[in-house]
Amino acid sequence: MDADPSMTALEPPPRGGLRALLHADLVAAQAPLHPGAALRAWFISPQVQAVWLYRLSAYCARRRGLGLLSKYFNLRLIHRYGCHISPRARIGHGLSLPHPTGIVIGIGVQVGEGVTIYQGVTLGVRSKGRAEYPRIGDGVTLYAGAVVIGGVTVGDHAVVGANAVVTEDVPARPPRASGGR
Repeated sequence: MDADPSMTALEPPPRGGLRALLHADLVAAQAPLHPGAALRAWFISPQVQAVWLYRLSAYCARRRGLGLLSKYFNLRLIHRYGCHISPRARIGHGLSLPHPTGIVIGIGVQVGEGVTIYQGVTLGVRSKGRAEYPRIGDGVTLYAGAVVIGGVTVGDHAVVGANAVVTEDVPARPPRASGGR
């Protein structure tokens, strides 16, 4: 993922609209794409519900006059799953939250496409006085309890192990072969 300093946290993702994002998230959740699957996934899949609550909150936060609705979706995400994901965080297509519990993503965090985030992951600032947020590349996997803080970059296709604390840049890796993690 190329970090573009000219883009603000309030800009929508680069391609497609809300519908494209929701579709990519269904694919990331490995949900069937036949008619009615999206509705079924919304009602029975916590993975899809959590991601879509974030998407709806972020979509409304970027639209004038929908701030209250954004807050509603964000509070539903917090109360239902304990996930504090800022609607102003920039998260690319194909987000996967296999176990959406206790995830914290700060306001200025940038997350690439096809990222998998497990339970208890924290992405945010190192200290209140310095507003430096992490940048997570495309295809990254963040395992349970990982903490990525400060203005670090986690390169494309990197894997951050369970309970790791990342305070320095993580280099990119070659893409994994399909079918495995």
